[in-house]
Amino acid sequence: MKRLIEATGALCLSWLMQSACADTFEVGFYDYPPMMIEDGRSGIYQDIFDEVSRLTGDTFNVQYYPYPRIGLLFNEGQLDIEPGVYPGWVQNQPRPGIFSVPFGKVVDVLVFTPNRRFPVKRPEDLRGKSVGMVRGYAYPELAPLIASGQLDRRNALNEQQLLGMLARSRFDQIIVNKAIAQYHLRDSQEYGQLEIGDVISSYDVSMRLQPRHKAWLDRLDAAIIQLKQQGTIDKIYASYGVYL
Repeated sequence: MKRLIEATGALCLSWLMQSACADTFEVGFYDYPPMMIEDGRSGIYQDIFDEVSRLTGDTFNVQYYPYPRIGLLFNEGQLDIEPGVYPGWVQNQPRPGIFSVPFGKVVDVLVFTPNRRFPVKRPEDLRGKSVGMVRGYAYPELAPLIASGQLDRRNALNEQQLLGMLARSRFDQIIVNKAIAQYHLRDSQEYGQLEIGDVISSYDVSMRLQPRHKAWLDRLDAAIIQLKQQGTIDKIYASYGVYL
């Protein structure tokens, strides 16, 4: 009985210490399935934050905004966290922020119409091709070919529009986020025959934090590392049909 009381007391003390240290953070999302799904307020990033909250006791107040506003709000200090950011993407921003350990990847892949897939091991393999891409997205690996006119860049508003145009044979090949392609190809009859090809680029992504939260970073990193070691993050991705 004494040991049970001591164990219960230790658990209560741990819970109290966690609660005493717990903070609330403002987090910026935009509708980007399966990473962030506004309808139902779900998605991979939401599930990861839920798991981090379970470990740290912190509260994450997630709000959805149009994508262009996320950077503006972060630079103005109105958002504490932006998830899924590679540091190199924001190094020239007025407030680049500080970064957690990586928790995932953003992988861009080629997707083809049925029976049109071909190997692409280097950018030059796309010479002379027309490729659908998201308007405004930079593809550094392909920039020289695009600038020289050796690759015909065709723009669309977003990945889902690209997939729809590919399914209707408006393009022979497109470049999209692999997670988005896998998510939509898994359950969609319209997209089910499309073929995922080789990787164009891959970036480790982290949580982007306001510098004022530097003291909290160790707690966040410890939680992310634990979730990765336990396989929890891989399971979250897999639950949406995503395997990176």
